[in-house]
Amino acid sequence: MKKLLDFKSLPIFFQNSKLGMVALLLFAVSGLSVIFALLINWIFGLIWIIVVIIGLVYSVQALKEVNEDVQEYLSGLGYRISRSEQEALIRMPIGIILLNESEKIDWINPYMQAYLNKRDVLGLTLDELDTQLASSIKNYSDARETNTITWQNKQFSLYVQQNLRVIYMMDISEYAAISQEYDEHQLFSGLISVDNYEEVTDGMSESETSTLRTYVTGALSEWATTHHIYLRRLNTIHYVMFGYQKALQEAEKDKFSILKSIREATAQQNSPVTLSMGIAYGEQDIIALAKMAQTHLDLALGRGGDQVVVKSSQEAARFYGGATNPMEKRTRVRARMISQTVAELMEQSDNIMIAGHKTPDLDAIGAGLGIWRMAQTKNKPAFLVVDEKSVYSDITLLLQEIRKNPPDIVAPGANINDSIVDEARALKLVRNNTLLILVDHARASITSVPQLLERLANRVVVIDHHRLAEQGLSEKPLLSYVEPYASSTSELVVELLQYQDQSHAPITKLEATAMLGGIQIDTKNFTLRTGSRTFDAASYLRANGADSNLIQSFMKEKFTDFKSRTHLTNLAIVKDGNAIVTGEDGAVYSGLITAQAADELLQISGVEASYVITKRNDGRVGISARSTGQRNVQRVMEALDGGGHLSNAATQISDVTTDEATEKLHTALAEAAEE
Repeated sequence: MKKLLDFKSLPIFFQNSKLGMVALLLFAVSGLSVIFALLINWIFGLIWIIVVIIGLVYSVQALKEVNEDVQEYLSGLGYRISRSEQEALIRMPIGIILLNESEKIDWINPYMQAYLNKRDVLGLTLDELDTQLASSIKNYSDARETNTITWQNKQFSLYVQQNLRVIYMMDISEYAAISQEYDEHQLFSGLISVDNYEEVTDGMSESETSTLRTYVTGALSEWATTHHIYLRRLNTIHYVMFGYQKALQEAEKDKFSILKSIREATAQQNSPVTLSMGIAYGEQDIIALAKMAQTHLDLALGRGGDQVVVKSSQEAARFYGGATNPMEKRTRVRARMISQTVAELMEQSDNIMIAGHKTPDLDAIGAGLGIWRMAQTKNKPAFLVVDEKSVYSDITLLLQEIRKNPPDIVAPGANINDSIVDEARALKLVRNNTLLILVDHARASITSVPQLLERLANRVVVIDHHRLAEQGLSEKPLLSYVEPYASSTSELVVELLQYQDQSHAPITKLEATAMLGGIQIDTKNFTLRTGSRTFDAASYLRANGADSNLIQSFMKEKFTDFKSRTHLTNLAIVKDGNAIVTGEDGAVYSGLITAQAADELLQISGVEASYVITKRNDGRVGISARSTGQRNVQRVMEALDGGGHLSNAATQISDVTTDEATEKLHTALAEAAEE
């Protein structure tokens, strides 16, 4: 019985469920028809039985043939599919390398063999096959996506299936060439400005001015033609240019040498002209591209001019030039206009918050006190925001001196004793129309009042003398008075104060002393970055009671700090005009000590730039950089995510030792030397 019901013992078409059902149904209908035929007439029944038997025999034979045809078709189809898979594996345009457990080649397909000529590679390791290919495969052996490599002067798409030890390679050189051509023909837009045209041509005759203008335009046109760039003069000092990405790449390789060429050529005629460029790319919308170019030109000018800013919306800015001190371009007229604008913004505000950078120095505090005094001339409550827990001894002594005088009973913000607050207190004093004035800095990352800045982002004024950095503020300030050529922010603030009526709120001795101290600190006692305006500001402060002896008392340091600074200077290694100090990784130095050590190293003969690398209290490594003005330490610090001024800059690096930071510094110096 069991054998009778065995599925495999039935005719083959019964093994197909659908055909088996058809056969059973046919047998059932035939049996019923024979029974009905015999019931009607036995003779007719016998005849019908013969007919049914013949029909069943034919039907069974037909079903068998149909089933055999189907099986034959499926078998043929399976063979063809299997054969196609094998043919595809052999003939498809993808290189395949199979490795065994010993990382030796077991098999490669003909497509891959074509790149190896007739060389027998079975049994070889990848290193024995080709070291360059082996290195590329090793670099992407753990990648979970396809990567592009260069091999045999071709571009290949590479994917490594690690678990099966299979390597797939596809030649995409043709597509890479199309992609490169597309990238090279992306449009860029640029604006050029002659930084100091008015200053240089002041006093020139009309013919001399025309000759200078013709030379600059001709030199620029020749440079643009050489690099296949379209250039057109908009007015006396502005030019616009357009070109393809390939032309921009060639200009970048040349480091925009046109800046140096024009500067040196005009300097020989005692009329040195400098240029600034803002270049934008990576946008399909030409209007957006032009606006970006203007923004980048503003950044170049804000950094002091004589440089090029190249940037797309997706990439960090690249800077070229900027190796010279910015030329003094501000005028008394501009200072008066800025003073009036700041005064108007103060009058339109409910109160004013004034803040410097983190760990403020005497320049930041002095400038803050000057702005506070300016607010008093407008009868506006103002507050100087200072975190007294993170200031150096000079600021502590200054604040102590300020608080020696008992406060008068006046409205909040109108007496200096009650106007020095921390950020928490300042946040409680914010009103609907509060104005925030940032002094001595223009970057959100280094401000001492991050919460206040976030809250008042659309009500900000910036007064600073450092070169602008790419990472500035999240929103455009109401007013930005950034003059990189100025000696200090205190100098700028002194000029603003002189255009305000101080008859009912005159500057005090301590405020004048603090601002003069700020100027002295940033100019190293009037030895660096000083101009006639610097001495004018100092003279004004002295006339208003600034006390040099009091400044010296603020600057007195502890004996331990003196020893620490001396120890750092003894570690200096001088090479190629750079003095580099690497502090012990286990020793912590304050930022002031590090900066003072960098300043002192400039006193050594033959030293044009100094870099002092020390561990900070927050665990990061700080680098203070100084120069005599012959070298641009700002560019070096920007390469390490820092910033500052051409001759005074710094950075902080996380998760590195002092030795590792020194290696990064040497790399940045080498890259700067190539420019």
